[in-house]
Amino acid sequence: MITFDSLGLRPELLEAVQSLGFTSPTEVQSQVLQAILPANGEIDLIALAQTGTGKTAAFGLPLLEFFGEPQRRPKALILSPTRELCVQIAGEMEKYSKFLPAVNVLAVYGGSNISTQIKALKQGVDIVVATPGRLMDLYRRGVMTLSELQTLVLDEADEMLQMGFVDDIREVLRLSPPEVNIWLFSATMPDAIQRITREFMDSPVTVQVGKRNQATAQIEHSVYSVTRDNKYMGMRRLLDSAPGMYGMVFCNTKIDTQEIAEKLIADGYTAAALHGDLSQQQRDLVMHAFRNRHVRVLVCTDVAARGIDVDDITHVIHHRLPNDVENYTHRSGRTGRAGKFGISWILATGSEARSIPVIQKIIGRPIERKAFPSANEVCQAQLSDFATRVANHDVDADAIAPFMAELMPLFEGMSKEELITQFLAQEFAGLFRHYSEAGNNINLNERSRPFDGQGAPARGGKKEQRFTLNMGQSAGFTWPLLKDWVRETTGLGKFDVQGVDVARNQSHFSVPLEFVQRVQDAMKRAQWEGKPVQIEAVEDTREFGGGGGSYRGGQSGGQGGGQGGGYGGGYKGKFRGGAGGPSAGRDRNAGGQSSGGWKGNARPPRPPYNRSRPQ
Repeated sequence: MITFDSLGLRPELLEAVQSLGFTSPTEVQSQVLQAILPANGEIDLIALAQTGTGKTAAFGLPLLEFFGEPQRRPKALILSPTRELCVQIAGEMEKYSKFLPAVNVLAVYGGSNISTQIKALKQGVDIVVATPGRLMDLYRRGVMTLSELQTLVLDEADEMLQMGFVDDIREVLRLSPPEVNIWLFSATMPDAIQRITREFMDSPVTVQVGKRNQATAQIEHSVYSVTRDNKYMGMRRLLDSAPGMYGMVFCNTKIDTQEIAEKLIADGYTAAALHGDLSQQQRDLVMHAFRNRHVRVLVCTDVAARGIDVDDITHVIHHRLPNDVENYTHRSGRTGRAGKFGISWILATGSEARSIPVIQKIIGRPIERKAFPSANEVCQAQLSDFATRVANHDVDADAIAPFMAELMPLFEGMSKEELITQFLAQEFAGLFRHYSEAGNNINLNERSRPFDGQGAPARGGKKEQRFTLNMGQSAGFTWPLLKDWVRETTGLGKFDVQGVDVARNQSHFSVPLEFVQRVQDAMKRAQWEGKPVQIEAVEDTREFGGGGGSYRGGQSGGQGGGQGGGYGGGYKGKFRGGAGGPSAGRDRNAGGQSSGGWKGNARPPRPPYNRSRPQ
C-alpha cells in the first residue's frame, strides 16, 4: 500500500500530513505526486479527476516540497473559480506548511476589501491563491507581479472557463514566464481547455482518475417523473422520505432558487437560497450556516454553487436539469465523496426526460426510474428515525431529575403503548395532516413511457385550471403583485396560485380545480384601481421555463440582507430584481430597483398593492 511516507515527502510535510490524520494518499494524490516528485516539480501536468477527490493536497504538497527560503515575492500562483474555493485552498496550504519556515500564503478574491489585499501583497507573499478577476485587477494596479512565478496551478479549470474567465486565464498564462510549470486540474476536458493546453503547455504529463466525466460509483442516480406544477410537491415528498438528509437542491435561475427556498422555509425546513443576487455578506452567512448544518437544504444555482466544497453531503436534488447536461456530473459529484455513499435525485418533466439517455452516456452509469415513496412510507421513515434517535439518546438524568416529580403525575394511568402513541401523535401531527391530505397523487410513473430515448413521460391528468386576466404590466401588475392580489381577492392559500405570467396587457395564472368556482365568483365583483377585471378559463399551453419570481429576496442573508430584496422574475424574465443587500432598506420596490436594476425597456411597476397581506 502506498503511503505518504513511501512517496518521499520532506519530513516537515509528513509531520503536517500526519497531524491532520492522513496516512495514505487518494488515487489522484498518489498519481500526481509520483509524476511530479521525480521531476523536481519541473513538468507541465494535466490531472483529470472529479471534485472531492483530494486535488488540493495533490498540488499543494508538491508545491511545498520544492519550496525554498521565503523571498516574499510570489513564486507560486493557484487560480480557482470562486471565493469559497480560494479561501479553502489557502486554508489547506497553511495547514500543510505549518512546520515549514514561515511560508506566507495569501488569498485574493472579489467581494472583499482590495486595499487590505494590496497591503498584504506589498508586505510580501510567497504563494498567492486567487480568483482570475481579482488577480488581473491587482496586476493592472501594479501590485501583483507574475514575472518570478515558478509554478502556476489552474484548479477546477473547466469551471473557471464556464464562468467566463477564459480571457483572464489566457492573459495570466501569457504574462507568466515561459519556463513556468503549469499544473492543470479539471473534472472535464472541453475544447477550450484542450486549446489552452496545446498553446501554453510543453509536453504535459496526463494523470486521469476514472473515466473522463464518469460519475463516482458511490452515487445512486434516480429519476422521478413529474409535471412542472407538481415539482415542489414531489421534492417535498423526497425530502421527507430521507430523515437527516443534508443536501443541495439545484435550480437553473435565481428566481426559482429564491422562491423554492422560501417555500421550504415556510413549510418548516431549515433551508436557504444561494444565488448571484446575494451580497457577499449574505453569501458568507448562508455558507456558514450550511457548513455548520444550521441549514440542511441549500437551494442554489450552478454558478453560485461553483467552488463550494462541503463534506458529508448526502443528497443532491436536481429540481431542474442543467442547461448543459455535462454539468450534471459537477452537481452530483458533490455527494458520494471520500468513499461515502451519496444519492442524486432528478425531478424530470416530459421535456426534461429526453435528456436522461444523454446524461447516462456522459456519466457511464444507469439512472433508475423510480416511483415516489407513498405517504405511508414517508411517515414510517420519519417515525422510525425519530424513535431510533429517542431510544439511543444519552439521557442526563441529573439535569432532568428536578422536573420529574411535577411531570410524572401527568402520565399516570397510561400504558407504555398509550404513552408512546400520545407522544408520537403530538410530535408528528403536522406530518400526518399533510400526508393525509396529499395522498399519493404525485406519482405519474404509471402513465409514463420509459426513459429510453424514444419519447418522454406523459404529463398525466389535468389538476389545475389556467386563467387569463385582462390586465398586465400596463395596469401596474408585476408577478408578485398579481399573485398576492389574486390570493387576497379569492381567499386562496399561500401556494394555491401558481404559474403566474404577466405580459403587457394581460396576465395568466393557475389554481387547483377545486377552487375554480370560487375564483370565478370572486372575480365577477373584483376591481383593480376602480376598473372591473375580467378572467377567462383557458387551456394550459405554456412553454415552461419562463418567468416567476420572488419579492422577499435575501431572506437567508440575515441582517446582511436587510428587509428589502427586489422584485424578481417577471414575465419571461423581463425584469431582473436584485437581492437587496444591506442598503435595500424596507421598501421592496426601491430595494429591487437599486440593487438589480430594470432589464430591457419595461418601466418599473407601480408601488406594491398596499392592503394588509400575509408575508
